[in-house]
Amino acid sequence: MTRKKRQDFYSLMSWQSRNLSDFIQPDRNTCLICPNLPDVCRDGRDINTTLFFVTTSPTNREKRDVIRSTWAQAASVRPYFLTGRVLDSKTMNLLEEEAKLFNDIVVEDFVDTYVNLTLKTGFMFKNFLSICPKAKYLMKCDDDVMVNPNVIEALVAKVSGSNKPLIGRLFVNPEPFRDINSKYYIPYWLYDKPIFPPYLSGPGYLVPGDSVQKILEESFKEPLINLEDVYFTGMISMERLNMTLQNSKRFFTYYSSRMGKCAVQKAALVHHLETSELLDLWNSSREGKLNCSKSHGFRSILGGIGIPPFFLQKNNLDLE
Repeated sequence: MTRKKRQDFYSLMSWQSRNLSDFIQPDRNTCLICPNLPDVCRDGRDINTTLFFVTTSPTNREKRDVIRSTWAQAASVRPYFLTGRVLDSKTMNLLEEEAKLFNDIVVEDFVDTYVNLTLKTGFMFKNFLSICPKAKYLMKCDDDVMVNPNVIEALVAKVSGSNKPLIGRLFVNPEPFRDINSKYYIPYWLYDKPIFPPYLSGPGYLVPGDSVQKILEESFKEPLINLEDVYFTGMISMERLNMTLQNSKRFFTYYSSRMGKCAVQKAALVHHLETSELLDLWNSSREGKLNCSKSHGFRSILGGIGIPPFFLQKNNLDLE
């Protein structure tokens, strides 16, 4: 076992509680660094849009800057970055300076490690309820993905009614990873069943805004596991609350250059995209180097004001 794997394993063993409410403390303000509320969310109105939360690590400044300079510019409400704390005071000081500069970082009171991702998502739900609870959807995504806010909004616009689904890349009946060297290792004492419930892939998924409260409250009744996507979308939303998980082919769980840039243009989310690849795709679109209109029927809506066509194409979208 590598040193990193040993650290993750012992982090699991050090959990003093498996009740999420002991960490989230829903009735207390646990935010160490808190941004100001966006204007669109201030008066408590229902907003027919999506609030984006990007889960990030304190040291990932470069990834945050790339997101700020690319797809975040096209979101109707600016994305927020959510992270935890680390012991290194220099890193925390830099994070505090960055938060003051951009007013888009939420730092919560938990140790930021991979095995604590479930805590991070729980804090994301908590902050959604305090920042913009009337948003139609919450978009959870990691900082190593590229999001197309325009396609996300088109997906959300198709949803109506009171029983809105969670949307993302659906995994059905996957087996738990029992190899301790696996990134996705889960010990039997945390989850002893042979198969996970259906769940949405963790790099990015959509959650109905009016369901966030009940998902968070229901999670306080289910012992924590270290896989946040399985826990929140599968065990809580699907199994306990009987919510619908909707598979969307627009959520790409990986990126390969063989996909082609025009194919990526139709994606709601692409995972495993290096910062250099994200910037290349953005710049190619902004500079007019991509010609996908004939094959995909795309048109630019706001390109004239400097927003790349990649994020502005709404017509002729097959949004399944």
